Amino acid sequence: MDALCRICCIPAELLVKVPGLRPVIRMCCTSVGQKVLMALTGLALCGFLVTHLSGNLLLFAGEEAFNAYAEKLHSMGALLKAAEVGLLATFLAHLGLAISTTAMSRRARSKQYAQNESKQEAFAIPNGGASNWMLLTGLGIGAFLVLHLVDLKFQVRPDLVYPSASQDGTNNAYAKVKLVLSSPVSFVAYGVALILLGIHLSHGVRSALQSLGVSHPKWNKLIEIGSMVFAWAIALGFICVLGWVVLNS
Repeated sequence: MDALCRICCIPAELLVKVPGLRPVIRMCCTSVGQKVLMALTGLALCGFLVTHLSGNLLLFAGEEAFNAYAEKLHSMGALLKAAEVGLLATFLAHLGLAISTTAMSRRARSKQYAQNESKQEAFAIPNGGASNWMLLTGLGIGAFLVLHLVDLKFQVRPDLVYPSASQDGTNNAYAKVKLVLSSPVSFVAYGVALILLGIHLSHGVRSALQSLGVSHPKWNKLIEIGSMVFAWAIALGFICVLGWVVLNS
């Protein structure tokens, strides 16, 4: 874990040498700074999930509607590529912060004076709120993301025969999604990943809001309930897509 933490620190250690960036980077690497960054990246990923789910639910509208959505998305060209790079960077930053947090939390428990000492450390948060199960569910979601990219982005699954593009060069995204999700491997892996996603979000959204100062004794219970509702609405929304495959198989 400490080795992973050191690897995650490399970008910050390089950026801190850039003139003018040192104060900003050092501020972002404090306990408070990293908590805020983790909250912001997490909520940004939640925004992506809402958008992605909205598009996926068009599967229920039929092949024409979903293919039109997919074609419009891919027509964005360079803008879509930039969004994909930004999304990947956001996910990697969120994961790196989680690893840093967990590593320092474990180290803090091994030292009686860890809380006071680690407040001065540059690249990790002591007891930053990311428990071990949060990291594990996050890693599980990361593994699912790799499978998802292999399945639909790069289309290199050796056990699947992807439909070829039509004569005008357009792809049948509807048929590809149905093909991938009809695979027992994908169906089970996606189902497990979505349960992990619900667990991760149910704690993560509430924690992110608290890190950003959205906390009050009168409203904390409502925030907790709202976070749970949001988390499982997202997870169950994607699970409905798996149900769509069953209905259309």
